[in-house]
Amino acid sequence: MALTLQFTEAGLDACIDAQAKGLKAPITHMAFGDAAYTPSKNQSQLSSEKERIEINDWQDGNKNIRMAGIFDGDLEYAIREIGLFLEDGTLLGVYSAPGKTLGYRTPAVKVVQWFTLNVEALPADSVTVVVGAENLNLILDKEFIADGASYLRQGAAVIKNAHWNMNLSERIREMEGSA
Repeated sequence: MALTLQFTEAGLDACIDAQAKGLKAPITHMAFGDAAYTPSKNQSQLSSEKERIEINDWQDGNKNIRMAGIFDGDLEYAIREIGLFLEDGTLLGVYSAPGKTLGYRTPAVKVVQWFTLNVEALPADSVTVVVGAENLNLILDKEFIADGASYLRQGAAVIKNAHWNMNLSERIREMEGSA
């Protein structure tokens, strides 16, 4: 989802401070909320935050940074605001619009949300993304594990069959040699 984020003054200040020190402000979390409004540069939190999760994956595209997170749990609400947070809890930016629903969160569905952040309005090389403990490349859910187990069983059966064929070929060769 490519949305225009309203950067906060505190978030912009954190990026400027990090850049002045030769560092990058680390984006670590994304949050969903259910309030629809026009964001303000003076915000320090989402208007009605429902859940906040670690960033699980990201891709650097120079002027655009793509990041993803998994929203999983028993909550149900209309997604109307998205926020990005720095490592120290500073709200970097917010997206929301009056009367606009971005999606719907239900307990039955695991939401893997990709978010594209255009960083042209930030100082050059002033942000980075820090992936949390649960990287999307390493997530093992029940379906993935079941598929992997099935694949391994199939591979074992193929190897067992090849071994049986090799033994049979060897026996035939021995019988042909003794005749």
